[in-house]
Amino acid sequence: MTSLRFATAVHIMVLLAHGKADCAERAAPSRELASSIGANAVVVRRIMAALSEAGLIQTRSGAQGGAWLARAPGKIRMSEIYAAVEDAPSHGSRPQGNKDCPVGRAAPGIICGLVRSIDEAARISLSKTTLAQLVKTVEAAAA
Repeated sequence: MTSLRFATAVHIMVLLAHGKADCAERAAPSRELASSIGANAVVVRRIMAALSEAGLIQTRSGAQGGAWLARAPGKIRMSEIYAAVEDAPSHGSRPQGNKDCPVGRAAPGIICGLVRSIDEAARISLSKTTLAQLVKTVEAAAA
């Protein structure tokens, strides 16, 4: 299931790709990214840190600081962005049901299976879309 973190991360990545921020010389400052997103710069920097840790962007701090793409937009999939900023699904533990009730015994396992199916379907769907495709969509909408 998506969150505001994922939406913000995609927005950052599209901004970097659209602005051709592909090297340190063309780095986009976090304040400019935050302004476009309408978010606090601290929130943007936290998400940028996760994207950097995942190897999707590179960053530099200081007066000439900012962020740029670590790879070409056509080589970055939405599933990678999602994995970088979303918490891992909690498949390890499942809620306890009432063991004296047939529904209480069965429902937790059934619900966990549904959540796993949703997560897998989302991952598969997101893996089919690249950052370059989103940039083209944004550019077409702006024209």
